[in-house]
Amino acid sequence: MRATPVLASGPLRLVPFAAPHLSAAYVSWLNDHNVMRYSEQRHRDHTVESCAAYVASMVAAGNSLWAIEVPAEGDRHIGNITASYDRNNGLADIGIVVGADGCQGKGYGATAWDAVLDWLKTDTTLRKITGGCLAPNVAMVRIMKGAGMQPDGLRPKHYVVEGKAVDVVYFAVRT
Repeated sequence: MRATPVLASGPLRLVPFAAPHLSAAYVSWLNDHNVMRYSEQRHRDHTVESCAAYVASMVAAGNSLWAIEVPAEGDRHIGNITASYDRNNGLADIGIVVGADGCQGKGYGATAWDAVLDWLKTDTTLRKITGGCLAPNVAMVRIMKGAGMQPDGLRPKHYVVEGKAVDVVYFAVRT
């Protein structure tokens, strides 16, 4: 198991998630319907305590969890990105949220995703790196395709968003 490193890319720095990141602002992203519209997190009420439990579970499982920061804005915490490992099968799955107000649509998600994907590609124990999202989340689909990931599966009409059954799409890159 490799330690979660600090990654710098473009205007961003990805740092291992730490106690100072467990803020009211972070919790507010998770409770914001617009931010979480395409996430199953939208069905939960989040608190600092529930977020702390999630962070502890990620660390205990040996996964990587980064806070996405903007150094030019005083290290503003704008989102999180994860790499969840299935070491038995040589897999890593990336997940991301850019939740801070005014930070969507600026390319921060793609920059962070590319940085983590590039780092994961250096792990010789991984044979495949995956990601997935609800099909209507066109921004996320664009990020995965832009990172060179290829379609890797589909679950038709798997979840319901705003009363409509939607597909889940998966992408992958083999290392």
